[in-house]
This record gives sequence, structure tokens and C-alpha cells, in this order.
Amino acid sequence: MISMRAKKLLAITFVAVFLMMAYSPIFARAQTIPGGPKNGPYIDKLVFRVIEEEAAAVLALQNDVIDMMGDMVDPQYLEILEEAANIDTARVQRNGFGFMTINTAKYPLNITALRRAMAFATDKVAISDDIWEGLADPQDGPLPAVNPWTIEGTLDYTYYEENIVLGNQLLDAAGFVIPEGETWRRAPDGSEFDINVECAISSDIAIQVGTKFAEALVSLHINGRSEPTAFDEYLTRLNNHGDYDMCFLGWNFGSFEPDVLGDEWWGENADVPFLNFANWRNDSYDAWRDQLMHSLDLDEIREASDAMQRIWIYESPWIVAYNNVEIGAYRTDKFEGHQNDISGGVVGFWTNQKVHLKASEGGPFGGTFRWSNPKDVATFNILAASSAYTLNVIGLFYDSLFSSGPDGVRMNWLAESYLSETHADNPIIPEGHTRFTFNIIQNATWSDGMPLTAEDIAFSLNYIRDAPGNRYGPELADVSAAYAPTTYTVIVEFSTESYFHMTRVAGKPILPKHIFEDIGIDNWNTWQPTPPADPIVTSGTFYVSLYVEGEFVEMTRNPNFFYGVDRTTETTTTTTTTTTDLPPDFTMAIVAGAVGAAVVILVGGYVLMRQK
Repeated sequence: MISMRAKKLLAITFVAVFLMMAYSPIFARAQTIPGGPKNGPYIDKLVFRVIEEEAAAVLALQNDVIDMMGDMVDPQYLEILEEAANIDTARVQRNGFGFMTINTAKYPLNITALRRAMAFATDKVAISDDIWEGLADPQDGPLPAVNPWTIEGTLDYTYYEENIVLGNQLLDAAGFVIPEGETWRRAPDGSEFDINVECAISSDIAIQVGTKFAEALVSLHINGRSEPTAFDEYLTRLNNHGDYDMCFLGWNFGSFEPDVLGDEWWGENADVPFLNFANWRNDSYDAWRDQLMHSLDLDEIREASDAMQRIWIYESPWIVAYNNVEIGAYRTDKFEGHQNDISGGVVGFWTNQKVHLKASEGGPFGGTFRWSNPKDVATFNILAASSAYTLNVIGLFYDSLFSSGPDGVRMNWLAESYLSETHADNPIIPEGHTRFTFNIIQNATWSDGMPLTAEDIAFSLNYIRDAPGNRYGPELADVSAAYAPTTYTVIVEFSTESYFHMTRVAGKPILPKHIFEDIGIDNWNTWQPTPPADPIVTSGTFYVSLYVEGEFVEMTRNPNFFYGVDRTTETTTTTTTTTTDLPPDFTMAIVAGAVGAAVVILVGGYVLMRQK
């Protein structure tokens, strides 16, 4: 009988070997195309077709209705896709996980013993082995197993294997009694209670995971049930701290930074929209936050990170169900150049940027690349969006100071160069402050022809900081000043020192000042355009040329995109080789990931909520 630890080590070994193969240039098919590593896009149009059911998306891919599935593939369809003609799959260990958030502000879910009992009783091994068919591992901690800051697997206990006996013992000791002649436990105050587990009705995996959690509740003599629900409906409730018991979600990180520990579960964010879904407050956890967020010493940051993870795992405001391999699927008959992004797999910005027609199809330029998207766009307002499916589309509208490359390494985007200073470097900077001076590229424009300048960047950072309740604002709370001394220079000053300040500004979406100053800070969330009827001034790679609600979004290449490829010349002096799987430098990816930006282009938020 193989032990759980041996199985996990074996699984990690296989994943490591697989990743080396997946990213090795030996296994990649290369084609030389014009441009450099940032240049693109090469396609003319990008279409996101709303296909909610995964079986329908698989059929659409097989029948050449779409060119790529817009979400990770359920393992039950993997064999069908791998055997299909003109279809390839790509895999990468997920920098994220599927999890159950628990409403810790609600009695008796605010009792630690109840949450720990549920964690012990949930069969995470079965979820990984049966539901994910061995393409996942159990996980307990808030940082994925691929993250170099994680303490996953280092504690003297885990919640991996089902332990119903221990779960029941914890509840008995905490006063959750079963009155004589009754079936279900009562809360310590004697009141009856039940727990509703909500999961996305459109995801087979989410429904199966929800069932596992409901079974765990019943095994603890708790009146629990799993209820498939519209994903957007309960995500909206979570974003706004509405009522719920337990909800299942997917979480994807854009980087390896541990500062998420200081934002997502900080007690002061328990009432802040888009953050701390669990409404969790814990004094011991919060006491480590200042050291995590404001120390410049890596050993001190590591100490705080480890301590916060230990407390989090014990307290279980979320129950992480699994850390899986992300599987993407796409057609190969017309397009090539798909990028298997270390931050999210093949489904992402870099595939849109680098995919191109094969030479046999008249490439590399032109063509319409078609995605499935499990959900329609919930909003075209970038400050209000949180669903990964919405951000698939509107994340292409705006740019940021920095981006993350397909290998996770941060790269300059709107920023051409920068200088970081404290009082020790420059006496005119107040003690305890951090100042960044960014030099901006000079060929970026807005879609209405206006130049994109440092004024837009300074305005955007101030606007995002001050607009009440927007998802990016809390990360900029310590920005004391953002201003543009010249047309292409912007200065951003923080009132504190922190190892993570660069990440706070690196990926925020840059907005057109001449548009948003008319919208106003207090009206940011009332701005709900529907393009193309309501044109949106953008700077990114594509703009909306046609939209039919509930059916599809058609986007057309922005011919003035500042990293666009010159299509008017027969030859170029610069070429780049794009491959189906881009080989990363893993050492650089880990180092840069610890200090780099989050998700590509819109980056600012480190979390994209998925159904599974």
C-alpha cells in the first residue's frame, strides 16, 4: 500500500518531469514570424462565443465552430480530445486551486472547530483521484504547491485524507450535540442549523466537488446539502459580502508573491468589496500583517508568511479542495503559436497576442481566432469585473506599466524604465516613504487618437485609489502622491516602505483621463457601457466591433497598438520564434514572480474567479 506522502511525492515528481517536457524546445514546433517577444497580435479578429456547457464546447471544438476552449478541460473529455484529429492539448501545473469559501461571519460557521471538522471530513484524495482522475493533488494552504513561499505539506497534520472520526470528535468537544431522538447536530447554543453548499450549475467538476462536501457534512451529522447555482449570481453576492453559507470557486494567481496573505484575509478587508469573501477576522493572523507587508527583509517576510499560512490552515476560512493540472485544448489545422502561459495555461493573453495563421493558410497575418467562453461578459467596466470569463474579453482593453511574460517573468510594457528610491537613496524623500519614477514609452495612443501619456497614468492611479469600492483600490491605499512632472514621466510615492510596492502599481489598468474625469470618482460603478453602441476609449490589442448579448463578442485588432506588428513590409530586421510551448527559465520565473506583476496586462488583481 503506497502511503499518502509517497503518492504525493510521486505525483510531484511526475508533474515536474511533465513540466520540463511541456516547456522543452525539443518538443515544440517552431515557426519564425516577424516582430519581437512583445509584438502582436497577428490575427485580425478575435471572437468569444458564449458556450456554457463544457460538453457543448468540446463538440464545438471538434466541429470547427471554435479554435480554442476558453476554460480548463474537464478530465472526462481529455481522451476524446487527445484522440481527435486537428486538436492538441497543453498542460501546466496550476498556480491556483479549487476551494470552498465559508461565511465565517455567520453562526455557527464562525466557530473554528466546525470549519476544521468539515476540512477533516472532506475526502480530498477522492476529489483528486476520482473527480480529477489523478490530474490533481490535495491541498490545504492558501498558496499553491508551485509557489516557492508555500508551507504546503510541512505541518504535522493535513486535511488530505478523510477523517470522519476526528471531525466528529472536534464537534463533540465544541458542544455540537445530537439531541436524543434527532438526526442532526445542534449548535452549541442549542439552535438548529443547516449548511447550504453552493456550486456552479454549469460545471460538472464544481457539482461533483459540492456533492463531496455535502457528503462530509452528513458524515458529521450536520444537515447539509449541495445546491447547483448560477455562478454569476453567487459570485456577485460574494463580491459584495452578501448572504451565503459555503460557495465553491476557482482561484488563479498571476504571480508567486505572498502579499495576497496581507490583502485577501486581512480582517480590515472583511467588509471591502471583492476581498475577504470569508468575512474572516482573526487577531493572531492580522498581527503578522505589518511585518509581511512593510518589511524589506526577506527573512522577516518569510517568517510572517509562514506564520500566517499556519494560522490560516488551522482556522480554515476556506477549505482548499485541490491543486490541479490545467489542461487547455485547441485546434491545430489553421493556427499555430499558442502560448502555454505559466500563469494560466494556453487560455490567455499571450495566445491571443502570438497565435497566427499557418503559412499554408496564408499566414502569418489575418484570420479570425474563435474562443468559447463559459459565461457572457458581466460588465464592460474594468473596475467592476472579477470573473475570469469577463476578464478574458475586457482585459484586452487596457494596458499597464508592466506585464508578465508567458514564463512569468515581469517585462516593461508602458514603462520603458524606472527608478526606485527611499530616504536612504535620496534625502528629499521623506523617511519611511518609497518613490518610483517611471519613464513612459512615447508611441502609445488611445483609440480616439489621443496620446497616452504620464498624465493618464498618474490620473488612473489616483482615480483607482479614490474610487470607493472598486476592486483595485485597496492595493493603492498607501499611495500618497501620483503625478506627471513631464509628458512621459510619472512619479508614484508611497507613504510606507514595502517589498511589494512595485507590484501595487505594476499591473493596474491605465484609464483615459479625458474620459474618466468626466465620469467622476463617485460614479465609476454607474458607468456601464455596451460596445460598440457605446464606444469605449481603449489602448489595448483589440476593440469590440460587434456584441450580441448572451451569444458572442467580436473584437477587431487595434491597428494602432503600440506593440503591433508592421504588416506593410515584406521583411523585417527582427524576428522571433514562437512555439506551442514556450520554454521558461524556471529560476528567473520564481525570482521574478516573487517581486513581479500579477496577471498579464490588467494584472492589478491577483485573483480571477472561475467555476472550478
